Amino acid sequence: MTYEETLELLILQYPGKTHLKVEEVARVLNQHPDTVRERMRSGDLPKAEKNNGIWEVSIPDMARIRTPPSKAPQIPSPPVIVGGARRRKAVVMNYRTDRFWAQVARVLGDIETADVLDLRAQDLYDEQVRLYLLDRSEKRRAQLAAIATSARLDSSGANGLNDL
Repeated sequence: MTYEETLELLILQYPGKTHLKVEEVARVLNQHPDTVRERMRSGDLPKAEKNNGIWEVSIPDMARIRTPPSKAPQIPSPPVIVGGARRRKAVVMNYRTDRFWAQVARVLGDIETADVLDLRAQDLYDEQVRLYLLDRSEKRRAQLAAIATSARLDSSGANGLNDL
């Protein structure tokens, strides 16, 4: 969303107003009013002014704050690590990294990139779960085969003793 579109939307949402108070800024930024008030006090929200003891931000300044930068951050490529436990750790890190960058892209307004990263993170997670379940089933199958073999040996040994 461009600055002009954001400004137009804010003007439509708050007709007749030139400045937004703390509660309105909090609604626009989707934050708690106390958080917004603290950000205004600390100077974290640029152009926030205190008029007659009330914190306010002008609508054009609010549009500048809400407008994401024109370019999304560069998303790092995932590291390739080969090996058992190290691979699982890398997959978990890639999953978390992709989820993080998806949230960043979504906040910046790049929904397409966010959706791609969310899908990639979910695919990594699903693949890791599939590999874990496959490994667990192979171990259980081997345990059951060992139990079956020992049961066969026990039963054949018992029959041999009965025949004597």
